[in-house]
Order: sequence, then structure tokens, then C-alpha cells
Amino acid sequence: MKTRIKKGGGNAAQLYRHPLCKCINPYVACLWAIEDPARRQVLWRPDATAMVAVLMALEGPESLRDRFQEAKSSLAADVRIGGTYNGWIKALHRQAPLVLPMLKQSLRRRVLRELDAIAPEARWRLLAVDGTREMLPRTTSNEAHFGIADNGRCPQAYTTAVVEVHTGLLWDWRIDRAGGSEKDHLVQMSAALPERCLLLGDGNFVGYRVWSTLHKDGHSFLIRVGGNVHLLSMLWPEVKIERRGDIVYAWPASMQHKVPPLRLRLVGVGGPGERVYLLTNVLDRRQLSNQAAGTIYRLRWGAELFYRTFKQTLGFSKLASRSACRAELELEWALIGCCIMMLLGAAAARKRRVDPHRLSPAGMIRVLRGHLRNSGLRSSCQTLRQSLACCLMDTYRRQAAKASRYRPTTKNTPKTFQLQPPRIRKANAQERKLAHKHYSLAA
Repeated sequence: MKTRIKKGGGNAAQLYRHPLCKCINPYVACLWAIEDPARRQVLWRPDATAMVAVLMALEGPESLRDRFQEAKSSLAADVRIGGTYNGWIKALHRQAPLVLPMLKQSLRRRVLRELDAIAPEARWRLLAVDGTREMLPRTTSNEAHFGIADNGRCPQAYTTAVVEVHTGLLWDWRIDRAGGSEKDHLVQMSAALPERCLLLGDGNFVGYRVWSTLHKDGHSFLIRVGGNVHLLSMLWPEVKIERRGDIVYAWPASMQHKVPPLRLRLVGVGGPGERVYLLTNVLDRRQLSNQAAGTIYRLRWGAELFYRTFKQTLGFSKLASRSACRAELELEWALIGCCIMMLLGAAAARKRRVDPHRLSPAGMIRVLRGHLRNSGLRSSCQTLRQSLACCLMDTYRRQAAKASRYRPTTKNTPKTFQLQPPRIRKANAQERKLAHKHYSLAA
């Protein structure tokens, strides 16, 4: 191993012998040139700190200190690092303002390369956005920082993530208090979304501010709407496109003097009793037909599968940190570890000419944990990649739905719910006059 002996400094690359560390090392390569912001000599370099954090995220549901000792043992023979958990977590917190933005940007570039390699000629990159809550230990620090949501009994952290629907590759995310807003998170992430993306969202991502931000940033979207959405029609009845019947406008009454109307297209899919209403800014039916819109929107379930992988399979439905600042760091690095795991699987599958859409996250986690816990010195990176590429989902077709045979009826049993259509009214003369005024000012 060749690296500088000076404590806490140096821009030499870390060279690891453990095969899993070798495979993860390129994903943290952007941190090699970063110096620790401390004004004193330290043992924890940013790349070694990040490596331990990623290995801890891939570990099982053991305590934080046990996971730290397991991850540190994989690095101790290769690089000079600190020996205590408190020293490592302090370094992680100290380096976070420099490390996290740079590492997220680097991971997004790698995700974009993988998406282009998987479907280079696709019209859109299908991304889904959704939010979830992770439970936290009931401590004074967590309650004061994160708060408790209306439906919870313990502190919760709210996470909104954008993922690719087929492979589960994580693009971006935001972490907030328990009562955080998914809409605010999506508005913040809109500028960083990739080009040629079609964003899929459920009924929580409605409103003029969300749709206008995505449209202004040049992104297409397909979002489910219901009876809580108010729309306008026939704002320009003299225009031929208006007479098709599916063109509507989002234009809040309280903001009509400040902002122009947003032209959208309303798509209804499904039969009677199962009708779903989708709103999109793709007005051309040749680019997105009604049938294609219904098929694509069903792929939004990929976001739910990602959260199932993250919370159940990886074991992050409840975090272990009792301090608020450490809990936020634990959640950040858990998402980074999940992103790196999916990138490792997609790269291994592509190299062996296997469809990355068939990868099994549960199988990949078993393989990674097996290589991490068994020192792994007898195996190699090639063996690890081959094992990851073999983690595939079932190919057989089920003859019946995956439902339990017997489920007792309780107060928490979901009730049958029929989605109501959005409320649409015709624009009046004053609104048409104001719309023409906005149009003339824009021209």
C-alpha cells in the first residue's frame, strides 16, 4: 500500500486489498484530494471515513459500534486510521459539508452513465419520486430536531427520493423533519434532474408551484390527480388544440394576476370503478398516448420497491442513532450505501451482458454481506462482480395475486376508495382577457 504517512493529509489514492473495498473505492475516488477541515493532525482521511460509512450501511442490523468494528477490520490492514467509534463519527460530522455534496454529484454522474448504457435510445429516462418516514429512537435530541408526525409515536425523519423505476438507481434525495413537505423537496431537486426525464408522481405532488417549476426546468412529468385539484378549460376556445377536450390549465385564482396559466393535458386511464386521472405537460399524443401513459404510470411502483429494499431488506426502517445530528448522518450514508450497491450490481450485470432490470436487491445484499463478513481475502473483485451479476429475480409468471389467504378485518384495514376526477370549470371572460394579457407580455 502506497500512501503518505502524514496524519490526516495527502492526496494519494487509497489502495485496498479487500475485494469489496476495491470495488467501492472508485465510487469514493472524488474524495482523494479533499483535506480534513480540522486545524490539527487527524487519522481519519475523508475517503477512509466515507469507506467505513458505506461498509456500515451494507452491514446487518447490529448496533452501530458492532458495525463500525466490522467495517474497520476490513480497512485496518490497508490504511492507517483511528481506532474509536467516537473519533470516526466526529470526523464524519466534521467532513460532511465538504464530502456529501461532492460525493452526491459524483454518484449522479455514474448513475447517468449507467442509465445511458442501459437504454441509450429511449425517449425518456423514467424516474419516480416518492417520500417515506424512518423511525428514530425516542430521545430528547431526536424529538426536538425531527419532531413526531401525526400518525407516529416516536420521532421520525422524512425522506423524499428520486429513483429510476426499473433498476432502483437512486438519483437524488432530501432529508427533513417528520412534517416535511414532499412538494418542497421536489422543487429543490428539480434543477438537478437529468435531461429527457419523465417524472412519475402520486397524488401528493400536485399544485401550480410544483408543475410550473418542473415545466420551467424543461422536465416532463406524469402525476396522478384527484378531486382536490381545480383546473380550467376553454381558456383559448379559438385555438384548435382546445377543442380536443383533454387540454386543461392550472391557474390558481389567487395568483392569476402574478403568474401565467400553465397548459397541461388530462389523461384518464382504467375502466369504470378503477378510473385514474393523470396530468402531464406532454401535449402531443404522438409522443405520449393515453395507453402509453397508463402503462408508464404503473412503473411508478419502482419507487415503492426501492423503499421496501431500503427499509426492510437493508434494515433501515428504524435508525439507531440517539443524537439528531448523528441520525441525519446515518440516514445520509445509508442512502449513499444503497446507491453504491445498486451501481455495483448494474455495472456487474452490464459487463456480463445481463439485463440490469432483472437484478435482485435482496440477493445483492446477501452477496455483499457475505464478502464483508468473511474477510474476503481469498476471493477477488472478479468473483464478487460475477456473484452480483448472478443475483437475478424470478422469471416465472404467477397464476394468482400475491395476497394472504386470510386477513382479519380490523380498524386499520384499508377501505375501498374510488379516485374522484379533478374539478374542471370553463374559464370566464375576465380570465380569458387576463390570459391574453400574460401572453402578450411574454411575447
